[in-house]
Amino acid sequence: MDILRSKLDDQAYEDAILYCANSILPMHLGEKLINKIFGRNLQSHAAGLLAVMHCEAELGIGDRPTLTRIQAEMGRSRTLSGFFALLRFAGFIESVDHDQDRRARVLVAKPPLLDGLKTWLSHHLACAEVAGLVPTGTAHRIKHDDEFALRYIAAARLMLGHVRTYLAGTGAWPWFDSFDCGDRIALALVRAHYEHPGDIGQRWFSIESRHLSDRLGISHSHLRNVLNAAESSGFILQERRSHRTALTPRMLDDIRDFHLKFWGWAGETADQVETGSQRSA
Repeated sequence: MDILRSKLDDQAYEDAILYCANSILPMHLGEKLINKIFGRNLQSHAAGLLAVMHCEAELGIGDRPTLTRIQAEMGRSRTLSGFFALLRFAGFIESVDHDQDRRARVLVAKPPLLDGLKTWLSHHLACAEVAGLVPTGTAHRIKHDDEFALRYIAAARLMLGHVRTYLAGTGAWPWFDSFDCGDRIALALVRAHYEHPGDIGQRWFSIESRHLSDRLGISHSHLRNVLNAAESSGFILQERRSHRTALTPRMLDDIRDFHLKFWGWAGETADQVETGSQRSA
């Protein structure tokens, strides 16, 4: 997979990342409640881990998820406890009695959580298909083949671990992802860059920051603070007189590095499902 990524030409990547921005970003625009719930990486990763544990248990290769088990893998946090209470209130999960331990409560992933995850994964797998990193049809299968989707999510533990490790490092994507809705902001910048004609290394574009902040359900001041901090960090350039923005080569390289790695991990997870190499009970 690393060899395939290294040989991916610029046009194939540009097609894939533009497809990514045009498919993933619209999922979040206008979804203010969803962005409020899943707009921070700790929360979205915890929900993903819960879904993985749920699907492992459905296949008989793991225990049912509990808050204690998830905290043991991600670190204890009052934020997680409150987050799962919010997920219960919003109907994404259910808390039920544990069969073997009356003191424990099992967290059950409900269809809205699993369907949302499948939709998100299908978009990224489609990006990997555009880039030529996974076989055509993989994205369709995860949305329409329930058995494949169940086994894919159950096999995604290593992929999620890779992502958490990557996001703990440096680079543009980890930097943006550390802010509320930071990944959404980064995708909006990427989409504007690749949709704008001109030299790929110097594409100036306009961002309707008030419109974007309203569609994401974040304050305009938060969005402007992120953009100004991104400029100070060397990820973007801003021309304040003309209200134009450009992405620096550093940001473009970092974004490419993350997405090619992530699509590669997504493809490896699909391979793992196909070869039946999930860990046994």
